[in-house]
Amino acid sequence: MKSIIVLVIVIALSGCAAVKKDKALESMPYDAPVQKISMTAKRFEFTPEVIQVKQGTHVILEIESLDVTHGFKIEQYGILVTIPEKGRATVEFYAKEPGTYPFQCSHFCGAGHFGMNGKIVVE
Repeated sequence: MKSIIVLVIVIALSGCAAVKKDKALESMPYDAPVQKISMTAKRFEFTPEVIQVKQGTHVILEIESLDVTHGFKIEQYGILVTIPEKGRATVEFYAKEPGTYPFQCSHFCGAGHFGMNGKIVVE
């Protein structure tokens, strides 16, 4: 019985420090430059809303929810992560190709949820 309780606690806590990595990281050059970006999520906005990175960069987004549970989705990179209420999540991807990649909240957070989005510009 104790082992089941411990297992449930471990599973519950593992969602508090979610890390989602893009599959392209596996083929990323070992010496790719790293760009860390801190973001916040709150009803109904991401800050910053527009992120600019250089092509060939290993991007690490550290996202903090300032209020309720949010989601973060970048379809082109196959990224879908939950940001717990007043918690954090880390997203990593390799900005291999130039372009504009939209992101959005993927966890319903209220009436303005569908306008909670932004974009990553890879130059």
